[in-house]
Amino acid sequence: MNMATKPNRVRTLSGSLGLSAEGFTLIEIIVILAVISILVAILTPTVLKYIDEARGGRAQSDVTNISAMVNDLIKDTGKYPGDKLESGNTFLCSPGNVGLSGQTWGTSVTCEDLANHLVTNSPGTTATSDDYPSGSGKFRWKGPYITNLSEDPWGNAYQINASTLIGGNTSVTWVLSAGPDASFQTSVSSTSLSGDDVGVRIK
Repeated sequence: MNMATKPNRVRTLSGSLGLSAEGFTLIEIIVILAVISILVAILTPTVLKYIDEARGGRAQSDVTNISAMVNDLIKDTGKYPGDKLESGNTFLCSPGNVGLSGQTWGTSVTCEDLANHLVTNSPGTTATSDDYPSGSGKFRWKGPYITNLSEDPWGNAYQINASTLIGGNTSVTWVLSAGPDASFQTSVSSTSLSGDDVGVRIK
């Protein structure tokens, strides 16, 4: 067989199938881009809705876990975090932005690091006398109670109005995120959530 005839056969086959090496025309490209734009416009709200729902779900899971870990801390140590706050601190805060708008919650002045209670046994000041009981007694710190203490999905701190978390105090105690709008609508004394805040009552 003469090998020189093969390219001609391939070109003839391509021509018979209607294939072209010229590519898309400008009109075809415009139509494709228009279709893509329409699809993006249709799908974007749905995608954003799922993202918002995922963030809200994560925030709800986080405040529930933090609440459970604080209750474990109290059960294990026989001590309340409110009794362990450094003078002037009234809130326990995770990493993230504090001093948000809306109802008055923790600021950089009134927040104490929540990790010092749940991740390490170093509440209040640096004095070891402020620590939770340790050693082998019945009541002792058995942490770390949480390994991934982070900001909420919107970059702000989870907060606990811990000054009420004291034995005999009957005021409400919240683990709270300010939610998507980064503004607290729930007051520290409220018995129910307001606005888009995400929270769990410890008591």
